[in-house]
Amino acid sequence: MTPARKKLNSHIILTLLLGSLTAALLVRAIFISADELLEIKSKTPVLGTFATYIVIAESEAAGTILSSMDSLARYLDNELGVFGDGELSGLNMRGYALIPELSSDMKYLLEKSLFISSVTDSLFDPAMGVLVNVWGFPNDPHFPDSTEIDSALALSGLKNVSISGDTLYLSSGTLLDFGAIAKGYTADRIYSHSRSLGARAAMVEIGGEIRCGGDTETGRLWRLAVRNPRGEDILEMIEIENGAVATSGDYESYFFDNGVRFCHILDPRTGYPEFGAASVTVVSDDAATADALATAICVGGIDTAANIPDSLFSLIIVIKEDQNGEIAEWRRGSV
Repeated sequence: MTPARKKLNSHIILTLLLGSLTAALLVRAIFISADELLEIKSKTPVLGTFATYIVIAESEAAGTILSSMDSLARYLDNELGVFGDGELSGLNMRGYALIPELSSDMKYLLEKSLFISSVTDSLFDPAMGVLVNVWGFPNDPHFPDSTEIDSALALSGLKNVSISGDTLYLSSGTLLDFGAIAKGYTADRIYSHSRSLGARAAMVEIGGEIRCGGDTETGRLWRLAVRNPRGEDILEMIEIENGAVATSGDYESYFFDNGVRFCHILDPRTGYPEFGAASVTVVSDDAATADALATAICVGGIDTAANIPDSLFSLIIVIKEDQNGEIAEWRRGSV
């Protein structure tokens, strides 16, 4: 473990390469060989947060690609969100679904969630919707009665999800909630979509979950900052050409009760918010994996981080805070 620091950093943000994020759309021209490419950047609300897109593409296609990326984000927001009339909402209302009829997005999220659960001793769990509602996150966070927590815990967790034949079943009252992986997955999907439409390079950032990459000819090196969960200073810059970075932490959505911080990341073992880490940053090949691992490690802390298979990440940074407010950093791997 590195020496304790009073000012360490944890939330992943995109370094502002093109200027202020307050601008809705920024454009600049760049030249690669004989091609004139446009680099376009936009910021828009989606998935209960904000998404930032950067696209480098041929000038006549760049705007169309950016528009299509935004349309896909809004589609996935509806389909994979717990509210609205999308696929996940419908599954939760019915309590079952025919697996062959599930969308490829839903199948992937279920399979990825089950896999990440299996490598984190079930500390990542996509069936925590009832517990999330009891704690009131994100709109009305509060400390519920212990009997409410116990009742919600009984209805939460993958123990309440089963498959019989070609049908997926939820126990009565159980709710799936992909909030701990959906932003990362959506970033992956939008990035892949932009590249399929001809983007030479692209970056997608949704609420701190990032997927980026591009052709080597563009020369783009994506510089991402790790920020303090208790402040605004920067610990370090992470530079990657292609990959994903995600951060989860107790500073994103929380409330204080008797001077104790209670955050939105819930421990599936106890039904109470995690106290394993102030924040966790994961660098991986895809944002869905990084997003889910960061959540699980927040719950399990360093013990969980130390046992993640090497193939799933290149770097893990865990920021912990002790009872005296002292901050310490633990890391595994490199980029």
